[in-house]
Amino acid sequence: MVKESNAYLLGGGIGSLAAAAFMIRDGRLPGGNILILEAKPLLGGSMDGAGNPGETVPPETVPPETVPPETVPPETVPPETVPPEIVPPETVPPETVPPETVPPETVPPETVPPETVPPETVPPETVPPETVPPETVPPETVPPETVPPEIVPPEIVPPEIVPPESIDF
Repeated sequence: MVKESNAYLLGGGIGSLAAAAFMIRDGRLPGGNILILEAKPLLGGSMDGAGNPGETVPPETVPPETVPPETVPPETVPPETVPPEIVPPETVPPETVPPETVPPETVPPETVPPETVPPETVPPETVPPETVPPETVPPETVPPETVPPEIVPPEIVPPEIVPPESIDF
């Protein structure tokens, strides 16, 4: 390097400090011609050695995006802080998931206990008729043509809906 050259190094991390040392030693650049620009009050970047030996960094000071997920023990992470799209569903114990957070279309029907499903949320066409207790069906909701005559007690049929040809004398 030429003695009239100047070097501007961005950041006071170990890379810039090493570059400055090599420019001085190998490039014979005078140290006064090297300018290290650092935004923080302490040089050294992540290797500044600030703090006391054995002291850990308070977790709230570490930006989450800088921590590799595989280095974090799962039991230390509050569940409400984890975006669902980054958690493999098969790793989540079902009893820990609030039901209202699960999209219904993702739940296999055979895994849902019937007594937990509010009836108004079930489309009638999806219910096999043989699974419905007759006493739970309001009569006005049943189309008459769908009811086999042998299961209707005659005393509950209003006379005006009985066709005359169906009466056996």
